[in-house]
Amino acid sequence: MADLTLKTAQIIIESALAGGRTGPQRRIAIAVCDAGGHPLALGREEEAAPLLAHIAQAKAFTCIAYGKSTDAVREWAEETPIWFHGVARVAEQRMGLPLIGSKGGVYIRDGDGRALGAVGVAGEAGEQDEKLAVTGIEAAGFVADAG
Repeated sequence: MADLTLKTAQIIIESALAGGRTGPQRRIAIAVCDAGGHPLALGREEEAAPLLAHIAQAKAFTCIAYGKSTDAVREWAEETPIWFHGVARVAEQRMGLPLIGSKGGVYIRDGDGRALGAVGVAGEAGEQDEKLAVTGIEAAGFVADAG
């Protein structure tokens, strides 16, 4: 079983940054956190808005805190918005980061299905953020769990 390390987190970031964009003006940030939700690595393109780094980190954290991808959290938020709003508020107050209900946060698993961490990408459209996260995870030899 491979572990998530700083070196593999850097591969994830480099591969995601090299991925396709919907336009030449799009700039992104990528955050990688470990299975405890702690930041391991962060990359933000020079011209990317500073807030994107925080959004990327919150997306990665959301995967760990909720136990699912941010796309699954998005579905939950749409189905029960009042409940989601309350839980998101508690997460921010107690854990320091909000839960994000949009695409772009993807679980990192090993070949045996063990959760190793998560990746958050921000700055593109949600579907593209998710694709870039998956690209980075797979380039590092891990399994991307976006479902």
